[in-house]
Amino acid sequence: MAMSETAMRKTARMVSNIAYGIGVVIVITLCGFFLFGSNQPVNPDAMIPIPLKEQALIWLAFGTMLMLPACMAVYKFNVTINSPNRKLSFALIFLPGFICSACALYLAGRVIYELIDYYLLR
Repeated sequence: MAMSETAMRKTARMVSNIAYGIGVVIVITLCGFFLFGSNQPVNPDAMIPIPLKEQALIWLAFGTMLMLPACMAVYKFNVTINSPNRKLSFALIFLPGFICSACALYLAGRVIYELIDYYLLR
């Protein structure tokens, strides 16, 4: 039995909303760890002891790959195009994706800076 187009759209909308909701909760949690986390290494005996703040930043950067498609799916499948506050809904829907992207850009810039500092400025 084939699904009708509206049933498929409703299913896609529900799946994208659930994935987006889980992603938003994770982004909020990791932002809390980044802002209020400890500077003490989580495992001081590790080869590279990383504080909780830096771990949260790294996980937010990796979350970019999953959060941006989830934001796009929510924006596409929910009827936000005809809403009166289109710009506001766009900004609120894509805010977790922008946060993750900013963390990824920060880490990429930091790596490039450290490479330039190590190889060219020393």
